[in-house]
Amino acid sequence: MTNPIYTIIRRLRSPLIVLIVVNAISVLGFVLIPGVDDQGKPWSMTFFHAFYFVSYMGTTIGFGEIPYAFTNAQRYWALVTMYATVVAWLYGIGMLLSVFQDKIFLNQLKKNTFSRKIKNIREPFFIICGYGDTGVQLTRLLSEEGILSIVIDTSEESIHDLQSDDFKVSPIGLCDDASQSEVLEMAGICNPYCEGIISIVNDDTVNLTVAIVTQLLNPKLRLIARAETPEAEANILSFGANEVINPFEIFASRMALAMQSPGLYSIYDWTTGATGEKIKEPPTLLPGIWIICEFGRFGRALYESLENKNVTLRYIEDDRTHSDLPSGSVIGRATEAPSLVKAGIVDAVGIIAGTRNDANNLSIILTATELNPHLFRVVRQNKDKNSHLFNSASYEMLMQRGSIISNTIFAFIRTPMLGDFLRIVSRFNDDKANELVSRIVGVIEDDEAQIWEFKVNAKESPALFKKLKSSHLLVSDILKCHSDVNLGAYCSNKRLSAMPLFMKRNNGNVLLPEDDRDILIDDRVLMCGSKNAYLQMQQILNYEEVLEQVLTGKDMPSSSFGRWFKRINN
Repeated sequence: MTNPIYTIIRRLRSPLIVLIVVNAISVLGFVLIPGVDDQGKPWSMTFFHAFYFVSYMGTTIGFGEIPYAFTNAQRYWALVTMYATVVAWLYGIGMLLSVFQDKIFLNQLKKNTFSRKIKNIREPFFIICGYGDTGVQLTRLLSEEGILSIVIDTSEESIHDLQSDDFKVSPIGLCDDASQSEVLEMAGICNPYCEGIISIVNDDTVNLTVAIVTQLLNPKLRLIARAETPEAEANILSFGANEVINPFEIFASRMALAMQSPGLYSIYDWTTGATGEKIKEPPTLLPGIWIICEFGRFGRALYESLENKNVTLRYIEDDRTHSDLPSGSVIGRATEAPSLVKAGIVDAVGIIAGTRNDANNLSIILTATELNPHLFRVVRQNKDKNSHLFNSASYEMLMQRGSIISNTIFAFIRTPMLGDFLRIVSRFNDDKANELVSRIVGVIEDDEAQIWEFKVNAKESPALFKKLKSSHLLVSDILKCHSDVNLGAYCSNKRLSAMPLFMKRNNGNVLLPEDDRDILIDDRVLMCGSKNAYLQMQQILNYEEVLEQVLTGKDMPSSSFGRWFKRINN
């Protein structure tokens, strides 16, 4: 990286040479030209007097003949040097000002400041490539979780927005191209505190390049990338990405799940939704005619997911150049009633307004509702800034690309085991999925739902780790309730409102581990439960006296001071 000081010196080389030469000649002239002192005797200036006189004359801060009045010859030379030095100073100062207004120099200065900040980081952070609607939402989610984000985007306006936004943990931004390896290195891709890199640029080529660079520079680093075509998704996965998020495929597959396996839909929707949400009832999507507006990337994903799901798909497309439109498609504008009528809106059970224009999607929903008020309405929102319009509209399901990507990525960051859990659960039939949902709902009841994970080691669960070195514990042991008035703890049947969903041990996976299963050092456990249960489990895992209390049943002091006093007296 170019040093800004070097850049300044290089740009000011010519002005400095001119200034030095002009001042040197001026000083030399005053030394050589003879003068007289106050008694009329011959006198010559010393270099110091000459340099002093030329300095305050050239900088225009004052004028006086020193130390004695000049002779005419000295005054003639003063006239020459006066203009020469003033011009030289103006030339130098003008060039200096131009350097500080130069975009290249300012960019170098910002990069050096950015690089210095990254080197001084001493906490875990994620690199986020892309700060569009999705990047804004994801950065805010990480900030609320207390996680630092390093944001890279090619738009200066986006970086200015980042710096002016109010975050709980202020992210660090850089305006540059994330596909350049030196930029990712500068952002800390090799920094030991870097937890992972998230590439959500609205360009599959850039996301692929980021995946390649990550694989080359730091193959052990966790990578989550966005892709909007199946080809890009497969390509990025081939370069070692842990997770690739395709919002169109995710939403289309969720709709298919809602039709075929409502239980699975509820599990996916809850685990990858906003933090703290309750498990919702799945939407009722009936078989029959479904009208899909526009056969773009979203429309194609819907076609591939819903084609064999006991529904009839009819597309409305205004682009006549499409050569691969499904049979029965209507060429026309979906915002116009005749096109909707021709596609069969009167007999349809649902409509999906999935164009790339928010205004058109809202117009489609309004027109379709007038023609058939019993439709199941699905609408796509492209821009986050239009949320106030969509909040005022009437529909049954919203496809918001930014929220789907940010919530899914955040879920995978918060609970890395979630991806493996969902891949296993995806093979469930609807009866088994419904049974799992019933168990989760029964545990959480009406409380705020949480999903978390922990590893049995000295860092994440020190109390449990230490206990296992000398004792044998079961899953049921860490699900016992303990009394802590600070948490307002209350557990029915002395059991936490929580359940283990998934356990990883070496290379083995255990789904829904039983209460009598052993807990071993280095196990990783994915849990779900109420917010209160989550807070209590953190104490069980981290504090020896709390773990001892749930194991022995003996009461412990409720305050931190009381627990400390009891510990030092034992």
